[in-house]
Amino acid sequence: MPEPARNPLVLPGAALLAAAVVLTAVAISQPFAVNVIGVMVLGSAHVLCALRYLAGRISDAVTETTGWLLVVIVATMALVRVVTALSPGLGHRLELGGSMAILATALWIGLTGRLRYLVIVPVAVIGIAAFLELPWYWHLLTHAHNLVPLIFLWDWARRRRPGSGLAFTAINLSWALVVPAVILAGVVDPLINAVPPPFITTLADPAFVLASAAQPHSNPEMAVRFLVVFSYLQAMHYVIWMVFFQIAGRSEISRLASRFPIARGRWFWLLAVAVSLLIWLVYAVGYYDGRAVYGIVGAANVYLEQPIAVWLLLTVLPAGATSGLIHRLGQAQ
Repeated sequence: MPEPARNPLVLPGAALLAAAVVLTAVAISQPFAVNVIGVMVLGSAHVLCALRYLAGRISDAVTETTGWLLVVIVATMALVRVVTALSPGLGHRLELGGSMAILATALWIGLTGRLRYLVIVPVAVIGIAAFLELPWYWHLLTHAHNLVPLIFLWDWARRRRPGSGLAFTAINLSWALVVPAVILAGVVDPLINAVPPPFITTLADPAFVLASAAQPHSNPEMAVRFLVVFSYLQAMHYVIWMVFFQIAGRSEISRLASRFPIARGRWFWLLAVAVSLLIWLVYAVGYYDGRAVYGIVGAANVYLEQPIAVWLLLTVLPAGATSGLIHRLGQAQ
């Protein structure tokens, strides 16, 4: 009898679940350290890893015009984050407006016919609501960004094993949604270490670290829970971009490297080390200076993810409703 075909998604799914178990324990035991040290040590390298996979994923699908548009979008949002570093109030409003414009542009490019006009209304409504509740918008965006890789995991899985994308994503939802829900419900409160280590207090104000993850007007108990959730999901976010997609996304990376050799092998990792060293030097001047520079660099990851994630989601629509770009993305292997 022929041997049953091995499901190629079992090992990747198990590896992600195993990573989630370990990182949940680490985030519960040291949420301040995971948050502060994680972004300092791995933040810059994770941005470059994400860009390498994202660019490789779309390299055969986007036209030259759309490619340059993405470059302009990323460069513009990086400049907006420079403004944010100098004037947070103005910068946050500009970034919100830019994000809504990116969403609308991605939908316009990905859709055809009347749908292009219909989607502008919900985007406008979301934008207006976000402007009216800006602190809540930033709170949701802060945590939602860590969940965006779920879209890319679903896309990766359905291309590797047709019909299995949803099942693979369902497995990942267990660590992406169930674990945070358990933490926010207070189930693991007795295990949470809410005291920052002394070396963290010398780097950053613990109140700042808490506020960066907590919802507006939260009580201290809930703020710590949100910090644990953010630290955990941020660590998983890094694992997905820096480990999972660098191994499982070799075909996408190879497509990019065929056009841009620096994306291949040791040259890419040397670049990642060089960029990380430069930003570590800024951190040596001051933690908040380093975070500001990292925020500018991180705009590349955040705002390249957004339109590509939208386009990948559009691949589930009927062919007549979407553009050639979406068709090419849907057919890519």
